[in-house]
Amino acid sequence: MEHYSGEELETLAGTNCYQEWIAEQFYPYLHGRIMEIGAGIGTMAKWWLSSADELHLVEPAKNLFPALEKSFASCLNVSLHNGTLSKVLSDNPKLAFNTFNAVIMINVLEHIEDDDGLLKVVNQMLVPGGYLLVFVPAMPAIYGSLDREFGHYRRYTKAGLAYCCKKAGYKIASIRYFDVLGVFPWWFINRVLHRRTLDPAMAKAYDRFIVPMARSIEKVVVPPFGKNLVVVGLKNGTCSAE
Repeated sequence: MEHYSGEELETLAGTNCYQEWIAEQFYPYLHGRIMEIGAGIGTMAKWWLSSADELHLVEPAKNLFPALEKSFASCLNVSLHNGTLSKVLSDNPKLAFNTFNAVIMINVLEHIEDDDGLLKVVNQMLVPGGYLLVFVPAMPAIYGSLDREFGHYRRYTKAGLAYCCKKAGYKIASIRYFDVLGVFPWWFINRVLHRRTLDPAMAKAYDRFIVPMARSIEKVVVPPFGKNLVVVGLKNGTCSAE
């Protein structure tokens, strides 16, 4: 993808509590050499900096890359790559096999038609015992106008995402729903109002008032459903599913 509107990313950039909530799902698994695929304008990437000895950020959209460069120009442990993952690996073959301790994808996998293929490539990139860290939209029943506008091929079920990861060679260390309180607002905006854009003011209000409450609830209660799914996949390791 050479061009991406970036509206989804700009709205996320104004939701600091939500970003931090996503990031904390992955902190226990971050160390060493890390790659984020689909880094966008760097909204989430800043959360990985302190955990990484070496951070590689991949962004295929040419129009987003200058903002990414500006954000990380002074970071000596960050390498930036503009292009699809296949192009990046073709240009840097040493990155393609047994290289990374963790690979992160935040709201990326749903944009990829061949998600199975991407997960298999990432598996090859990880060192034995390395982690696949994925955050995706969940619940096909709430797929609607915004999903189509953002270029989402799908929203995932928990079983479907687990199967996809296992088929690509991962053991599931953890898979859980995320943001149970966001299900109704997303359904209403998508399926009832048929909105094609996100309202930044509404997103900031949700971030300020709803996210802290949802975060507190989900620390003590595992939600039976949610607007998103968080999965931690382990390469060549032994673990039990949550």
